[in-house]
Amino acid sequence: MFKIKIPAAALLSVALMGCEPLTASAPVTTVAAATPVTTATAAPIKASNSIKVQNVDVTMLFDGVALQPPAGQHVFMYNNTTYVPLRFMSYALQKSVSWDAKNLKVTVAEPSSSEMVVIKEYLMNATSSPSFAAKNITLNNVNASYVFSGSTKALPKGQSSYLLNGSIYVPLRFLSESVGNSISWNSKTKTITANSKDYEENAASAKPTDKGTSPSASATPAPAATPAAEPGGAAGGSGSAGTGSGKVSYESITSETEAKLNALKSQSTSTLFGIALEYVNATDAATKQSIKAKGIEQLASFKASFNSIIADAEQKLNTNGYSTAIIAQYRAAFEAELDNGRVAAEGLGK
Repeated sequence: MFKIKIPAAALLSVALMGCEPLTASAPVTTVAAATPVTTATAAPIKASNSIKVQNVDVTMLFDGVALQPPAGQHVFMYNNTTYVPLRFMSYALQKSVSWDAKNLKVTVAEPSSSEMVVIKEYLMNATSSPSFAAKNITLNNVNASYVFSGSTKALPKGQSSYLLNGSIYVPLRFLSESVGNSISWNSKTKTITANSKDYEENAASAKPTDKGTSPSASATPAPAATPAAEPGGAAGGSGSAGTGSGKVSYESITSETEAKLNALKSQSTSTLFGIALEYVNATDAATKQSIKAKGIEQLASFKASFNSIIADAEQKLNTNGYSTAIIAQYRAAFEAELDNGRVAAEGLGK
């Protein structure tokens, strides 16, 4: 599948996940986590480019909704700049994000309807997080460039991008302001607030009638137009997913499922490539073995996520009276990749 040469150790992620889409049919349409990989044109990250910092406990409000990065990801400050995980931040701002590994380029843009489905699903799981635990972390510098809605923007002087466990960390203010959101910091409450122009305009117009209270926030910031009513819930009108009688269409359920699966594929591939980078830079056999074990653990986590997505799809198909035959196709495609990857991964380094 790959036509460029990749260092043998970096094949860990390919060995673990394979290269094909997780879905049984549709091509990958969802753009997800941005993570650098080692290729023939991208030199391995050097230890001399690493920084050591401590994570910080902050509250982050996006259009009035409190969101937190997924477990295992952090917020930290370095040289008076707050850094956050790229995909988390982009999704919190309701933007799609993609990574060009060959050119080390991040592209942030307006999401398509299928991408918005994935973003909303992601944000539903970002409203809570495990209890904060202070942790010292070491991150590697990544020379990434950024494109926002077709315009290239450079990081401010003295700021950079960093990599940790397959996730890129970016300056929060740079990313937020580059997509047109205002941002503020309350040092007393340790609260970061990022508001879109639409949210601020709506809040301003609501002030005369709400007696000083702020508008209520939904579980996730609602986009201007959603692709469909949520399957399994009340019909929200005559959206493309509905049939006009409250029943969700088969195509809506399978499209939503495949968008989630493709997002999972992107996330898992990028995370495992990050682990592969650690493997490449490891200098002793024991460390390499530990990193490899971490990759296997991550794979198990992604399999659990896959099973959750499939179980949800099967329930929706049954609820709406459709055949669940496609579920077997999803599982077969995934298990085939899983088995091939596991065999290759177990033989890595032998």
